[in-house]
Amino acid sequence: MKKSFIISGSNSELAKGVAIKLKRKYDLIFLYHSKQNKIEKKLENEIKIKNSLEDNIDDLYKKIKNKSKNVHAIIHFNGVHKFKTLKSVNRNDFNDIFEINCLTFVKLVKLSYYLDKIQSILSISSVSSKTGNKGISLYSSSKAALNNLVKSASLELAGKNIRVNNIILGHIERGMGKKTQNYLNEQQLKDLRNRHPLGFGKVEDLFYMLDFLLDSKKSRWITGSELVLDGGYLA
Repeated sequence: MKKSFIISGSNSELAKGVAIKLKRKYDLIFLYHSKQNKIEKKLENEIKIKNSLEDNIDDLYKKIKNKSKNVHAIIHFNGVHKFKTLKSVNRNDFNDIFEINCLTFVKLVKLSYYLDKIQSILSISSVSSKTGNKGISLYSSSKAALNNLVKSASLELAGKNIRVNNIILGHIERGMGKKTQNYLNEQQLKDLRNRHPLGFGKVEDLFYMLDFLLDSKKSRWITGSELVLDGGYLA
């Protein structure tokens, strides 16, 4: 029987790019947040998550159980971005970004207690969580909060032999990375590319890292870690 993985944030273009490769080896269950717009038609094995922590975990588990009783991992792709200066940020902006970027992860940790075969939880963070920049204070701070949520979760779940790790991702020419380019002029895009000594990343780069971390034999002694995948951005 194939192992099943949950991909949360399935409406992400990057998540779907990775899913195409993962589904060759695993059965996938897709979750998406009701506040995030869909970018494609309904996916097979897709379940809609309502507003973050207000959802009933029992109900969500029942829906997942109907799809598979063999869930071994959860991948947290949920993420939204708003380009706003601190001067223009309001409470709704703050709530929206932290709800999707952070609270969905907490929800998935709660869900893991219901899954008796789960071995790994992975989250996708950003190099922005490690450095400040104009106009992305909410995004970068939410990802920094996510980094520490992952570390706390790794300690809380170690007793259940569930590994929890975090990928600090640089600029990928897909998904949010591609959207970011729409906000940059030619010089800004050139500067961003120059900050990645090995160039912008590809979906394959992320897939290979995920594939390693999802392998319970190869990565069995890795938990609470931040694995940087950034083409040298933070060097």
